[in-house]
Amino acid sequence: MPMDELCFLWIFFCFLLSFWQGLPMAALFTLTADYFLLFTENYAAGLSFFLLVQIAYLQNLRMQPFPIGTIFIFPLALLFPLPLLGICYALLFFLHINLAMKKVQPSCSKKLYLFGLFLFLCCDLTVAWGYFHTPNPRLIWLFYAPSQLLLTVPARVTPIR
Repeated sequence: MPMDELCFLWIFFCFLLSFWQGLPMAALFTLTADYFLLFTENYAAGLSFFLLVQIAYLQNLRMQPFPIGTIFIFPLALLFPLPLLGICYALLFFLHINLAMKKVQPSCSKKLYLFGLFLFLCCDLTVAWGYFHTPNPRLIWLFYAPSQLLLTVPARVTPIR
């Protein structure tokens, strides 16, 4: 089985796990983003779905429901150039990290969530590096695959104070 299909199966597995303890909407957006990034050349669509992923996680940390109107970000985001989408994504992701570090109380599952964010950051830095140089998909997936599992499993069980 080719690497892209195997990796996509991993993300699908994380999506299924999200119904047990995670955030299914964030996992669905992740699955959709990965589909666009792995199997199409529509990177703007993939990155736009990752914007929605970050919004879903932020709302979870704020203990607020996902604002369904936010889905309209997707078609609007497709109008922006890829580097601008990347900047928007990076801002949301760093807001996610900052809020998680402030709100997530220490416990095993919460530390796993923060470690998942760290691995996700490493993945994104590897992707950004690959944007300017030759990307290394194996290194990207070395960070990304475990980050998705660590973000999926403890996402819902992470009480915010």
